[in-house]
Amino acid sequence: MKYITLDTCVWLGLIKIDLHNDNNVFEEICYWIEGKHLTHIVPENIIREWDRNKVKKTVEIIKHIKSLNQNVISSFRGISDIVSAYQPDVVEEIITKRIERVDAIFKTHSEIAYENHDIYNDAIKRNFDCLAPNHTEDSFRDTVNIITLSHYLKAKGYTECYFSTINYSDFSAEKQRKHELHPQLEGVFKGVNLQYVFCDEEPFAGKLMFLLRPSLDNFQDFLKERKRLKEVELLEEMKTPVFENIESPDTDFLENIKHIDIIISKQAPTLFERNILKMLIQKHQSYNQYFLQNVGNNGMV
Repeated sequence: MKYITLDTCVWLGLIKIDLHNDNNVFEEICYWIEGKHLTHIVPENIIREWDRNKVKKTVEIIKHIKSLNQNVISSFRGISDIVSAYQPDVVEEIITKRIERVDAIFKTHSEIAYENHDIYNDAIKRNFDCLAPNHTEDSFRDTVNIITLSHYLKAKGYTECYFSTINYSDFSAEKQRKHELHPQLEGVFKGVNLQYVFCDEEPFAGKLMFLLRPSLDNFQDFLKERKRLKEVELLEEMKTPVFENIESPDTDFLENIKHIDIIISKQAPTLFERNILKMLIQKHQSYNQYFLQNVGNNGMV
């Protein structure tokens, strides 16, 4: 089993990425943690930080993404599906659901590392001695987080644990060497076999995912199986005479017939749309069957 602690800043970064695509790092990490393929350990103070800041940060994230999406909406104004996906209310709903999911991960799907007086004493001493993460400014809460985690790992005897943060100023050796742990923290990390992983922002969490993926359940396989089961379920629900006559539908049949429906519903499809229709019909016999059975209902013959 692998263990991981993600700093609050990493979760906030994950919440913002790839809002309109199920195949993203946020979904992958949540899948591992919720499915118990990866154990997430959350220090008690990180939960306090999250609860204290999540409302304010949610507003900031939504506002930021809405401003970026205005460019997308302007560029794709003629494509209704893209425009609707980037509307402010849609973005707000996605972000809100992700915040709720992180809430559940912290309080339901994680092991909570609790504080005690020994931890406070260790943190106070590091704070007074100006040791990282207090080497540039007062970072007492960050010190409590990392000392709480180290005490918890020692008590549990866990190995193969990763701590990941975007906060290089407190944890990294220096700005130019963000992936290297600050020398003053090496004893804390080595003493409990804790590995420091600076969270890259482009691609987001690139190094972390590189370390985790080889030994964890394959997220791509999960997505493929979920899509297959969804298609089987939809086909069962759509047992009308039309669908019952479709022999051996293509693997992407349910997704692609949406395009056929849109095109044949128009009085005058464009040349581009007709070419898409032709391409689908030639791609697989199931599209040809579907087209022939439905075209008469839309005035094209």
